[in-house]
Amino acid sequence: MPRQTDRQWTTDVALELVTALRLLETITDDSMNKDLFEDSSGSDTDTDSDNAIIHDAPLSTRLIGALADLHSERYLTERQDINKTTEIVNLLLGSWKVNRPEIFRDYLRITPAAFDKLLDGVKDDPIFSNNSDTAEQLPVQHQLAIALYRFGHYGNGASVRLTALLFGVGYGTVPKSTNRVILALCRDRFRRSAIRWPEDGSEAKEAAKAWVERQDRSCPQWRDGWVMVDGTLVPLYARPAHFGNSWFDRKSNYSLNVQIINTPDLRIVDYGVGLPGSQHDASAWKKTRIPREHETLLPNDEWCWADSAYPIQKYLVAPYKKPEKDEGRNPEFNYALSGIRIRSEHAVGYLKGRFPSLKGLRLRIDNKDHQLFATLWVVACMVEGRRIMAEDRRGNEAPDEDDADMDSIMKADARDIELLEAQIKREKLKKALFDFYEQQRDAEEDENSDGV
Repeated sequence: MPRQTDRQWTTDVALELVTALRLLETITDDSMNKDLFEDSSGSDTDTDSDNAIIHDAPLSTRLIGALADLHSERYLTERQDINKTTEIVNLLLGSWKVNRPEIFRDYLRITPAAFDKLLDGVKDDPIFSNNSDTAEQLPVQHQLAIALYRFGHYGNGASVRLTALLFGVGYGTVPKSTNRVILALCRDRFRRSAIRWPEDGSEAKEAAKAWVERQDRSCPQWRDGWVMVDGTLVPLYARPAHFGNSWFDRKSNYSLNVQIINTPDLRIVDYGVGLPGSQHDASAWKKTRIPREHETLLPNDEWCWADSAYPIQKYLVAPYKKPEKDEGRNPEFNYALSGIRIRSEHAVGYLKGRFPSLKGLRLRIDNKDHQLFATLWVVACMVEGRRIMAEDRRGNEAPDEDDADMDSIMKADARDIELLEAQIKREKLKKALFDFYEQQRDAEEDENSDGV
C-alpha cells in the first residue's frame, strides 16, 4: 500500500478541522448576532470588545492560510546536498572499459565491444536530444550505462538511490535515463533489426533444422520442428494497484507472463509480453503471432515444440500427458522430445542470467501506463540480449546458459477436428522416431553379423 507523506497527512487532518470549525463558527455567529440584537443598549466598552471579536479572522480562515503556506514550498525542510562522485563512472567508461573488460562486464552485463555497438545503434535516437540550452542531458553513453546497470541487477542493488550514488547523478536522472534508453531500444526499427523471424530457406532456419536432426535421440523426420516455445514469469516486487489480484501467479508471486519463441541457438525470434502472471501459458500462447499466422510462419507442415502445458495442434507438438504418458513407448517419445524442447528453457535462463532485473522487477503497476512501461522493460532486455548474443558470437564468446448455441458447438467440433489432426501428426512423429531407431539397430546387427 502506498505510504502517505507527512504533508498529505497534515493536509487531510487540517481539512477535517476546517470543516468542523466552519460549522462551529456558523453556529457561534448566529448566537452572537442574536445576543447583540437583544442588548443593543450596552456600554461603549462592550461594543468595542464585540467589534474586535467580530472583525478578528476566524480560526478556520487562519488554518486555511496556514495550509496555503504549507503548500507554497516544495520541500518542508531545508534541502541538504549529498556528496557524490563521478569517479566510478569515469573509470567504468574509461580505464576499465579498455584495460579491465571483465570489471566492465560485471557492472553492465555486456562486453565493451557490444556496448559500443549498442551505443552506435541508439545514440542518434531523437529521445536523446531535447533542444534545450539550460537543461542539457547526460552524454548518451552515461545514460546507456545507467540503464544497463539497472537491467543487470535486481532487488536493492538496482534501486534508484544506489544507482544515482554509484554514477554520481541526481535521483531523478536515473529513471529519466532508463526511460529514454528503453524507448530507444523499443523503436520499431531497432527492435525489428534485433528480433525477427527467419525467412524460409535462410541460413538461420537451416542451421536450426540441422541442429534438431543431429541430436542423439532425434531423427531426420523431426528436422521441421525448428523452433520451441516456453513461458516464464517476471516477478514484481509489490502487488499492483491496477487489478492486483489478476497478477497473482501459481508460485504465490505477483508477476508478468512472458512467452518466448526461440531457435536451438537460443536466439529469440518472437515473444509475447504484458499479460498478468495468473494467465496460463496455454492462454498466453494464443496472444503470440504463431497461432494467428502459423500458415505463413511455419509453412510446409513445420511445427513448434512445447512442454505439456500447451495444447497440441498441427503446428505445436507437446509431450504426452497423463494417463497417456505412461503407455507403451510414450515415455521414450517424451524423453526424446524434451531433449529438443529444453533449449527453450535454456533461452529463458540465458535472458534472466544476463539481465537479473527480470528475476525481480522493481516497478509499480498502478495503471495502464505503468503496465506498458513494465512490458517495454522486458522487451528492451530481450532486444538488448539478442544484440549482445550476436556480438558475443562474432567475438567467439559462448553465451551464458546459467521459461450452448450452434456457434459454440461448431467451434467445439472444429477444435475436436484440429485436436485429432494434431494427435495424428504426433503419432506419425513418434512412429518415425521409433522406425528410425529400428533401422539403426538393424544396421548395427548387420554389421555385427558381417564381422562374425
